[in-house]
Amino acid sequence: MSDTNKDGSAGEIGHRIKSLRRSAGLSQANLGNALGVTFQQVQKYESGRSKIAAEKLHRIAQALGVDINYFYESRPEAGSAEKSPDGSYSQATPESALFKESFDKIKDPRARYLLAELARVFSEIESGR
Repeated sequence: MSDTNKDGSAGEIGHRIKSLRRSAGLSQANLGNALGVTFQQVQKYESGRSKIAAEKLHRIAQALGVDINYFYESRPEAGSAEKSPDGSYSQATPESALFKESFDKIKDPRARYLLAELARVFSEIESGR
């Protein structure tokens, strides 16, 4: 019986876990040992076949060196509509596609998180918050 949720969020969170784990150079068994679960369970988390309890996700974030909010932040694909601070939608720009492409090449999960936070702060400054 599948334990995934209908909106696909388990799959997106799982994809982010897998990306961070690989960037950190950890095997599924290594991460599983840190969490007290089997590598098969890590596979289920990463594939979205199994939901992740909040406490377990918190432990995953700690093991991978990121804030738990990293798993919930939206990441629009290049060319997709992006929501502006004023609530309107616009197409992704060449600059945003370049930023995403470059960002995706950064392997260190902590560096990725800090760069994302920096971009968020700049965005808030621009929007006058």
